[in-house]
Amino acid sequence: MADGVASTARPITRTTADGGRACDRCRRMRRRCQYEDVATSCVLCHFARVDCTKILDPPPRPGTKKRKATEGGARATSEMSVEPAAVRTLPGMQTGVAAPEHVDDSLGLIFNQFSELYGLSSDMEPILMRHRPYHPAHHEFRMETHAIRRVLARDNGVEYPLTFHMVSDTKAIGHDQDAYFSDAIEQCVQPHGPRLVDLFFRIAHPSYPVLDRERFLGEYNKSYKHVLPALLGAVYLLALNWFNYDRELWIRSKPDTAPLRKLVIEAVQNSYHRPKLSCVQAMLLFLQCKPEDPLNPDHTYARSCTSQLLVVGEALGLHLDAEGWSIPAWEKKLRKRLSWALFMQDKWTAAAHGRPSHIHYDDWAVRDITLDDLLENNAQAIATEEGSTNVWQGLTEYREMVKLSQITADILHGFYTVRSSVEQETVKLYLTALPVLGKLDGWYAELPDELRMEASGMRLLSPNGYLHLSYFGTRMTLLRRIIRSTALPPVCRDTRVLTESRDLARRTADAAIDFVVNLRADHLEAFWYFTTPFIFSLIGSFVTLLLVTARSESERAHWREKLNRYLWSLRLMGNASEPMRYAGNRLEGAILRGLEHALAVDVGPSRAPTRAASPEITFEDLGSDFGLEGFDFLQGMHIDWSLVMPEQPN
Repeated sequence: MADGVASTARPITRTTADGGRACDRCRRMRRRCQYEDVATSCVLCHFARVDCTKILDPPPRPGTKKRKATEGGARATSEMSVEPAAVRTLPGMQTGVAAPEHVDDSLGLIFNQFSELYGLSSDMEPILMRHRPYHPAHHEFRMETHAIRRVLARDNGVEYPLTFHMVSDTKAIGHDQDAYFSDAIEQCVQPHGPRLVDLFFRIAHPSYPVLDRERFLGEYNKSYKHVLPALLGAVYLLALNWFNYDRELWIRSKPDTAPLRKLVIEAVQNSYHRPKLSCVQAMLLFLQCKPEDPLNPDHTYARSCTSQLLVVGEALGLHLDAEGWSIPAWEKKLRKRLSWALFMQDKWTAAAHGRPSHIHYDDWAVRDITLDDLLENNAQAIATEEGSTNVWQGLTEYREMVKLSQITADILHGFYTVRSSVEQETVKLYLTALPVLGKLDGWYAELPDELRMEASGMRLLSPNGYLHLSYFGTRMTLLRRIIRSTALPPVCRDTRVLTESRDLARRTADAAIDFVVNLRADHLEAFWYFTTPFIFSLIGSFVTLLLVTARSESERAHWREKLNRYLWSLRLMGNASEPMRYAGNRLEGAILRGLEHALAVDVGPSRAPTRAASPEITFEDLGSDFGLEGFDFLQGMHIDWSLVMPEQPN
């Protein structure tokens, strides 16, 4: 199975070590001790690296008078050190450990219940739903085993209600594993949990607001066990990217992410048996974490995670418009943010992996997102501490990323579906692409000043990089479709279309490389969307496509030089940027290596190069800032151009 999916559990041969009595830690968690082989420490204590003791008195039998509060307080001091009662609270938190109630009539974030949408074609006939006696206050028809909740009297304006199946968490598979996952995940980062949560909301959340900050912090402050284990682990895992941005953590050793990553994956899979908005939040955050091996990326697993995520989102009704539902206002906002996060995840995963998109507009009723949907009650209270992300800048960026993703979706539908990809007539593709290019350029021109790459804040991280990189990714995705067609029959004889399309591609590639080379440290250290490594790699692939489809020797020399310098830029800047390092390794180790077989390229040992001349066209030198004019990665590649391209018209 994929990394992190394999179970971390060990083979268990017995349940108690002596006399059937559980250890102190397992009794507090109301679990049976489990031992491996001849071990003297139970599995849970062994994993938590604590002594497996049996010192405390056995619990009182049923009917015994409860212990006094003072005795209970003393007992609490012997609890394992990962309980957050001993650590500082975060802004906006409240003290107390009582279990959450049915807060604000929430639908998707009830502490001890989960909900699933009744679909129109299911055996729960919507017409029959009209005749149930729903409670006038909470809109539920309750039975012994479950309840039916009506959130809208007229579904999509039709005379039948929109309803959800409501069930207790205890009836779901794997519910009893939450305590194990919570403690194991907390143990991975102990005692840094609260500081990692603080880092998450300072840096990642403003640019990717898929949580409700106030409610997450409120539950987390009561106990980390009040947060879905999968979500807790995903927040920790993502926040570890900025471990050194905390004044106390940067002098400490960073926790190992490998065991945490495995636990998060297992906890996410376990949570899918009881779908909640927190399940969706957990997987969305997990998918933003760094990719794996660039030469053997686990695309199928990553895509399957997105597909599972979409299934859970549909069960929660995230493909529907919740504006008129009988749910709290904060949940309506959160649902819209999550809906569009799912939309973006689907479209960009489809683009990055070359797979069909799963979300189609026929089954999508979510309204466009607004800044009001992104604002939270305490948004102004979020610290603009040194090394944080500007809140307003991040929220505006998220809104614009949604708009850009809608254009990306149009491109995937119009140019990359199984049916639309058959068209290879360059002129037709070019004419079809022009209105989309106009829409894309119009979006870019209307970006507010605070989202320009030149914008910066005093000792603040600038999250604008991933938005602009995504713009170049979208533009290249459209233009590569046209350029690709020029290398395929029927041969295009329209020199005007050939010239204009290649000019558009040249300007896009030049601007994209300029963008990468000019990234500042405050850009590189900010939050970057999960497609970042792919788009960095796509720039090199796009330049290579222009190289092998060049219409003259001088143009080939130009693109050879551009690709050479882009690889150098990735190598140099990769020391400060893991996505760039990923892209450089993928280009040199996978994409360009394929040229030996596909394009009759002989990759020989590197040798001292000479700079390629371009007498007919003058372009800026992107490598001059690094003093690398003489180095040529591609000098050893000998390409038989007659095998690459059909004869082009002059």
